Amino acid sequence: MRRYRVVHTTTYRYQSKVSLSYGQLCVLPREFDGQRCMSSQVEVMPAPGDTRQRVDFFGNRVAYFAVETAHDTLEITADSEVEVSGPRPGRFDEPAASRSTAEAIDALADVVGEQRVETAHYRLDSPRITTDERVHEYAHPSFDDDRPVIEALQDLFQRIHRDFSFDPKATSVSSTIDDLFEHGAGVCQDFAHLAVGCLRSQSLPARYVSGYLETIPPPGKKKIVGADVSHAWVDAFVPDLGWVGIDPTNDQFVNDRYITTAWGRDYGDVSPLKGVIFSNGGKTELDVSVDVRPL
Repeated sequence: MRRYRVVHTTTYRYQSKVSLSYGQLCVLPREFDGQRCMSSQVEVMPAPGDTRQRVDFFGNRVAYFAVETAHDTLEITADSEVEVSGPRPGRFDEPAASRSTAEAIDALADVVGEQRVETAHYRLDSPRITTDERVHEYAHPSFDDDRPVIEALQDLFQRIHRDFSFDPKATSVSSTIDDLFEHGAGVCQDFAHLAVGCLRSQSLPARYVSGYLETIPPPGKKKIVGADVSHAWVDAFVPDLGWVGIDPTNDQFVNDRYITTAWGRDYGDVSPLKGVIFSNGGKTELDVSVDVRPL
C-alpha cells in the first residue's frame, strides 16, 4: 500500500483582462476498491464568488467555480492525499485470467445487475473513439480466439508501445486516432484512445482513465518538484476478474503507482479543466505543474 500527496496547479495568464471565468475541474481522486482519498481541496486565485462539487454520471468528482472579478491571471490548485493499494495480488492466477479471448467475450452475456449496466456504456463508440475498420484491423492480431485474454491485453499494449513513438509535438488535445496513425506518434491520451478503440472493436468493454503516475528520478538524482504530469491509461473489463488496467504508454499493467482521478468513455468525459472566460481577446499562456510525492 502506498500513500501520495498530489498537487496539481494550472495557471492561465491573459493578455487582456478577463471579466468572468467559469470553470469545471476533474482532478480530485476517486474512491474505489484499491484507492482511498484521505483529503482533497481546491484553491482558486482570484477567490471565486461561487464554488461547488458534484458527482457526475460516471461517478467522478467534479468541482465548479466562478470568478466574477476582473483578472489577468487565474491559478487553480488541487491538493490531495490518496492511499493506493492497487490491484489485488494474484488475480492473474485466477481461472478467469486464463480464459481465452473468445470465452471472455461469451461470458459477458452472463454479467448482470449494476455491472451489466456500467459496462454497457463502454462497449459502444464515443465522440472521440470510433471502432472503424482501421482500428479493428489493428486490434485483430492481438485477439486470437484461443489466446488467454490477459495475454491478449498484454500483447495489445506492447504493440502500441512498439509501433508508436511518444512525441508531445505530434498531436494536440483535440487529435483523433486517425492523427495517431498518420503521424506514427502521440502522447498517452492518443495511445489510450487507440487501446480503448481496439478493445471495443473486439466487443470487450473498455474505459478511458485519467490520473497520475508516480515518476522515479534516475539513480542519484533528486526528484524535481512539478515535473510530473497528468497521465492516461485504459481499463478493460474481463468477466469474473473485473477491470484490468493497461498502460500502453509505459508498456505495463497498472499497479499501485497509479492514482486515478476519473474515468469515462474518452478524454472528453474526463478533461482535467474546461470552462468559459469573458474577455476582449488576446493571447493566453497556460502552465501546468503536477507534483506526485510518496508519503
